[in-house]
Amino acid sequence: MKVFYKIMIAGLFLFVSNGIIAQNAGIISGTVKDQKTGKPLQHVEVYIHHLKTGGVSDSQGNFVLKNVPAGNYTVEARLLGYTPKHIEDVQVKAGETTTLNIKMEMTSITFNEVEISATKIPQTVRTVSSPVYVISKKSLDLTTERRNVGEAMLSIPGVFTEDRRHGEANVISFRGVGLHTYITRGILVLVDGVPITEASGRTLFEGVDMDHAEKIEVLKGPVSALYGPNGITGVINIIEKSPKEGFHGDFSGAYGSYNYQKFSGNVNGGKGKFRYLMKGGYYHTDGYQDRTEYTSGRAGIKLIEDLGKAGKFQFTGDYTKDTSQSGGPLDSLQFVQRSREATRNFTGWTNEIYRFNLHYDKQFGTNSDLFVNTYYSGRNTTGHYLDTKWGKDNVRMYGGEVRYKLVSRFSGIKNSMVVGMSADRQTDDNHTYARDGETGVVGELTDAGKSTYDMVGVYAEDRVSLFQERLDLSLGLRYDYIGYDWQDNFHTGDDNTTANSSLTNFSPKFGFAYNPMENLTVFGNISRGFNPPQISQLFTSTWVIPNPDLKPEYLTNYELGVRGSFLKNALHYQLSVFRMDFTDQIVSDGYPATYINIGNTRHDGVELSLNYQLKKNFNVFLAYSYLNATFIDNPDSTLVGNQLRKTPHNMVSAGATYSFDFGLSLTINYQFMGEYYMDNYEHVMYPGYSMVNAKIMYKIKRLTASLAVNNVFDVNYATWAYANKSYNYHTHQYTWYQYYSPGWPINVVFTVGYHF
Repeated sequence: MKVFYKIMIAGLFLFVSNGIIAQNAGIISGTVKDQKTGKPLQHVEVYIHHLKTGGVSDSQGNFVLKNVPAGNYTVEARLLGYTPKHIEDVQVKAGETTTLNIKMEMTSITFNEVEISATKIPQTVRTVSSPVYVISKKSLDLTTERRNVGEAMLSIPGVFTEDRRHGEANVISFRGVGLHTYITRGILVLVDGVPITEASGRTLFEGVDMDHAEKIEVLKGPVSALYGPNGITGVINIIEKSPKEGFHGDFSGAYGSYNYQKFSGNVNGGKGKFRYLMKGGYYHTDGYQDRTEYTSGRAGIKLIEDLGKAGKFQFTGDYTKDTSQSGGPLDSLQFVQRSREATRNFTGWTNEIYRFNLHYDKQFGTNSDLFVNTYYSGRNTTGHYLDTKWGKDNVRMYGGEVRYKLVSRFSGIKNSMVVGMSADRQTDDNHTYARDGETGVVGELTDAGKSTYDMVGVYAEDRVSLFQERLDLSLGLRYDYIGYDWQDNFHTGDDNTTANSSLTNFSPKFGFAYNPMENLTVFGNISRGFNPPQISQLFTSTWVIPNPDLKPEYLTNYELGVRGSFLKNALHYQLSVFRMDFTDQIVSDGYPATYINIGNTRHDGVELSLNYQLKKNFNVFLAYSYLNATFIDNPDSTLVGNQLRKTPHNMVSAGATYSFDFGLSLTINYQFMGEYYMDNYEHVMYPGYSMVNAKIMYKIKRLTASLAVNNVFDVNYATWAYANKSYNYHTHQYTWYQYYSPGWPINVVFTVGYHF
């Protein structure tokens, strides 16, 4: 009872104290605008250091600071990309409102000040506890080609790509994880912050419109604490073009070697609070190798309605259809001889991909906001990667996310918290038919089934800024439920494999970013990610023995690094050292295959990136990565100490661009891929390669023209290299086979563009 009275007295004391303070306090309110354009500025932090209190401007540029004690103060306004503004001798009188009309001037942005949205709590690079890389539109324009995401990420260390047909699709791996299949797994891919990676973990880059990408954000390390499964080694966030007020457009056309044709364009504009963008594109190439023709077409729309204090709506819709042939891999002799012969007769497929997304943003006051997102997407795939099969695969996904962000201050400590929930459902209706390998005639049905993935997750992350915001500590945790349902629609009786199961998982993360100086950040994190098994590994039939006891793959990441700039912000650098412990790795074993958890691997590495801007005309970059990925545990000890396949120790990329004042720019890029094993048994080694690409571009007023020369020195290299062994039951011996997909010889692409 005494405790109750003490609480009552304390509460009464606080109530009376606040009342007294309010009676002797005033209000500071006003607007913040761009000094040149006069447009209101959102998210400006208006702060009184003496009182360690402040607020943030809303979408109309308005801000309010309440309960400011009477007196004279210096008010500071800060916004990324603008020079900080100090307003001195601001007089506050009790019971009155002081009005400030603040105008801010734009300034150049250093790398540490670039804002990242893939973290869900938008924050500057200097506060991010993971390695972070940003590819700007200017860098994308200077890339020798931007057919796919892999080509655009040349300047990022530790990125291994496989681009078999030089189309819009490729396979990407971070730090030696996820290259054990023919699709990208383990990396979560977002477009404008919304995942396009399927619930089953598959990402089809054919659905990404690189022609209208404005910026690419890359975070390395597990992101499961925020996003759940499928981001076990990082996240790629592709930010697409936003419409501007008025009426604008961009159009370009390209032609090059191997009947390379590419056309794209958009019109965008708006008036008042409404914005729109309509876009389209076409891409075709006959390919270098026989039967490697690729064709795609796309269309899309983006609509934005800003309702001011009522919030903002954005709708996007995208449709892509692509058809690709697969000439099949070459053997070692064919590869050395640079054969263009197709080794398969009918392999290939057609993808039809569509996405619709609607999201809503609402800001409450100056310190909190709400984000609601809902989406629907689909993929229809026909074809197969074997001559003897043909299939139909219809995937449907729908779901959404709700998250709430709150920024608060207490005793000078800034606290940013985000909480949210996401739910997704994916259905996959699959039919497989036999196909005559000689004639290509499709025959009888050999397998059919429908799978359903249900994924529900809740998460929270808190970021605390200490010591005058020099130290940022972040702590995150997410809980995920994943449900599997498999319906075998082909087999009957005891052969029917219909089944269902579920699993749950907690994903934690702790990180820090310390800024002892203005242009130096020391960062680090300990985080855990997980990759759940696929239904095709748990409950399939015919070619695979089901293993319903298969466990998820887990990855624990330890990271420490530094980033910053010197030489008057001319040289930007980032260096990180990491260790990733991979447990319960999923592999296939025997024939018919059984997927089992076998072997733990350890990935130790160093990644370095440098970017030097010499004056305003000359820019150079260097990206280097060292990786040692080995098996550290294996039940039969056959792989312990072995290097994982497709994990080169050394990779280097470098580039230089010189821009003349009259609009001409020259770019040269260099790529080095070190040697690596083509199998996990360290039997066959691929020697690696070095390659040079070049580009000349000229801009005059609204016109742009460029000529790209890829593989300048005509290097014979493989975009995909793999080796396996086959057991002969008659001779009781193993025979090793090598497979290669050849890269393009020297080739050129000429492009012209016009914008208004």
